[in-house]
Amino acid sequence: MGRNSSYGEPRRGTGQKPEKSPWLAVNWSMVLPGVGQMYDGAIALGWFLLLSHLGLIGFIAWSIFAPQGNTLRGLLTLLPLGGLYLATLWDSHREAKRGLTLEEFSPLSYRSTDPWYPVFLSQILPGLGHLFLQKALLGGGLLLLGIGTAYAANFHPALLPLPPVIWAVACGLAYGATPGKRTQWPMLKALLLALVVTRLLITATPALIYQVVEQTVIPSESMLPTLEVGDRLFVRRRSPAYQPAAGELVVFYPPPAALARLATASPSDLWIKRVVAIPGQQVEVRDGQVWINGAPLFESYIAQPPNYQWGPATVPPGECFVLGDNRNASNDSHVWGFLPQANLLGNAYKIFWPPHRVQPLP
Repeated sequence: MGRNSSYGEPRRGTGQKPEKSPWLAVNWSMVLPGVGQMYDGAIALGWFLLLSHLGLIGFIAWSIFAPQGNTLRGLLTLLPLGGLYLATLWDSHREAKRGLTLEEFSPLSYRSTDPWYPVFLSQILPGLGHLFLQKALLGGGLLLLGIGTAYAANFHPALLPLPPVIWAVACGLAYGATPGKRTQWPMLKALLLALVVTRLLITATPALIYQVVEQTVIPSESMLPTLEVGDRLFVRRRSPAYQPAAGELVVFYPPPAALARLATASPSDLWIKRVVAIPGQQVEVRDGQVWINGAPLFESYIAQPPNYQWGPATVPPGECFVLGDNRNASNDSHVWGFLPQANLLGNAYKIFWPPHRVQPLP
């Protein structure tokens, strides 16, 4: 192959199949791990790598967010996932490069006839491909635009679609700016479409998770021994029609009556207590015991019996009666009254940190 030939083109006069571009293989595996191997012709290996990545990602998500999952194990699994990803990139490059010499493939020279190396750089950061091609003005502009929009999207969710599009545009411009013959425009379009879709899914994932799960941290001893100071919890967000069950650990915004009792509290704070009584039930606290509809409530989770008297009173519709498990050191319904269900965010279902405290919550 001469110095001015292009990857994807057959050797002139030889009738051989088009040669594979190592950096196109890497670009595909960078977007979808394993697809680079499929491009190289290793279909079975490609599917194995793709499914392995998806399996590890699924295991990590389950370990972190599922009630029975071990958060630390999920986080540690990020290491083999990252290693597998890098190995997949290297293997896709190695397979496509078989039979090529350094003279035929020189990624360290901006005069390289393979346009997929600048595309690879632009996948890392928009503009890097142009800087590699010594187009500093356009490269610097794309770099600033990409980083700037990615940063702004953290604060303005409406901007989330912009960074993937900018990355894709930068990759397309890098391909077009590379010296030499370029004939693989359909392949470029397919790659850029996959890049945009994949990165949109990645950037949208945190927002989607936030719609379902909230996290909070325990600041006080009011829920001892169930929850300790510093425990970090996952809270399952509930709809406005959510009806809590007795015994659930609910997270809520403090009602006005609670805020009036605690000058340092804010309406945006998240509090956590245990639901003791639901609408229609009569609740009373006396003789170191909670009574529901005249029957004593067995509670194995409290720190000590309550030393106060309260009620009896019937829980009104749309409200609930909540108490801290550390009954004698908790600012709860026995102090400020019933909790409106409209203030509920959801129920806490897991301690996800620190590692020695990871456990599901009833």
